[in-house]
Amino acid sequence: MNNVKARLRKSRRYLEMAWHDHRGGFFEGAVSHAYYAMNHSAKTFLVLEDISPKMHKGVILQLGKYVKLGKLNKDEVRSIVHGLTIRDRRNYNIEVVLDDDEVGELLNEAEHFVDRTEEVIGDA
Repeated sequence: MNNVKARLRKSRRYLEMAWHDHRGGFFEGAVSHAYYAMNHSAKTFLVLEDISPKMHKGVILQLGKYVKLGKLNKDEVRSIVHGLTIRDRRNYNIEVVLDDDEVGELLNEAEHFVDRTEEVIGDA
């Protein structure tokens, strides 16, 4: 259970860093931190079952099980896919310009995902 709590704390910390970056106009950092907040939250579910995917998409694929169980909905899983897509677009295409609205939307999605994870895991 300590590993679960540590992951949840890490998720929350990444989310705080994302908002801090966003307020400072550091949109690339905000995107990265928002995605990793969701990634660490998602991994919290997997830690409970001793599952450790090696790739980002492996983590996302494992979340389908939690949709079937009713613990997450498809939109919540789409949020982490959205975060990974924007993060990859920003990392691998130097011409990409991120705007305040797009990044703010992602941060709101990340906030919801982290909150939802804490809610579901708290019931576990």
